[in-house]
Amino acid sequence: MELITMINTYAQYGAIGLLIILLGMIKLPKIEINLWSLIGRTLGRAINGEIMDEVKAIGDRLDNHVKLEEETAMRNVRQHILRFNDEILSGQRHSQEHFNEILEDINVYESYCADHPEYKNNRAVLAISTIKDVYQECSREHDFLTYKKEVK
Repeated sequence: MELITMINTYAQYGAIGLLIILLGMIKLPKIEINLWSLIGRTLGRAINGEIMDEVKAIGDRLDNHVKLEEETAMRNVRQHILRFNDEILSGQRHSQEHFNEILEDINVYESYCADHPEYKNNRAVLAISTIKDVYQECSREHDFLTYKKEVK
C-alpha cells in the first residue's frame, strides 16, 4: 500500500510539474485586476449612491438653467434687433458704428438659431432683412448718420 501511495504522490507532483511547464510555454494576455480598487469602487457606490444621484439631478438642473439663460439672452438680442428695425422704419438714422453693432447682434442671433433648431426663429426674419438692406443702401450711398459742422 505504501508503494501505491508513493506512486500516486509522484504522479501528482509530476502532473503538477508538467502543468507548470505547459503554462510557462503558453502566453496568456496579462489580465490586471486590482481587487482593492474593485472593492473600493463597489463600497463607494454603495455608500455614495444617494449623493451621486443628487449630483446628477443638480447637473440636470444646471443644464436646464444654462439653456434658459441662453434663450433669455437670445430673446434680448432679438428684442434689440426688432427695436433697431422699428427705429429705421420710423425714419431714425444711425451711424455706421451703430449698424456694425446691430449686425454683430444679428450674426450672434442667426448663429444661435442655426445651432438650436428647436428655438423659434421666425420672429425677426423680416427685421433682419430690412436692417441688412438699409445697411447696404447706406454703404452704397455713403449716407450713414454723420456730424456736419455748419459753416458760418
